[in-house]
Amino acid sequence: MTISFYRLIWLLPVAFALHLVEEYCTGYPAYAAAVTGHPMALPMFLGPNILFVAIMALLTWWAAKTRKPAAMFWLLAWAAGNQFWNFVYHLIAVPAHDRHSPGLITGALIYLPLSLAIWQAALAERQIGCKALAGAIAIGGAFMALVAAVGIYHVGGV
Repeated sequence: MTISFYRLIWLLPVAFALHLVEEYCTGYPAYAAAVTGHPMALPMFLGPNILFVAIMALLTWWAAKTRKPAAMFWLLAWAAGNQFWNFVYHLIAVPAHDRHSPGLITGALIYLPLSLAIWQAALAERQIGCKALAGAIAIGGAFMALVAAVGIYHVGGV
């Protein structure tokens, strides 16, 4: 038995909040400063992340309430960037920086399986087509790359 898409999506903001708790408690801002050479003040860590969780909750609500294709697409794109690709970021960061990346545990134990379950349910229940899902995942990847490049690694001097 599989859990329905509309039940699964409500786990997205919860998973995001759990991930932020892990990052906060395991010192992600200090880690980011150590590996990039750019300080990450606590407000610069918490502010955008709290905003991103709120956006996830609003997109989840929009998708559940309207059940419109556009709502599904943007929820899945946002979730892909903030969860699936965030897990990939943490996974790649371990060998790249030769140290544990705070956030990897919830990424591996929650983000990856939740992303796969939601994508499977979305396709099985015909909430989105294969091409649209691939596009949402790609847009999510571009978003995560932008956040990492600008917000963490300060590419371009930002």
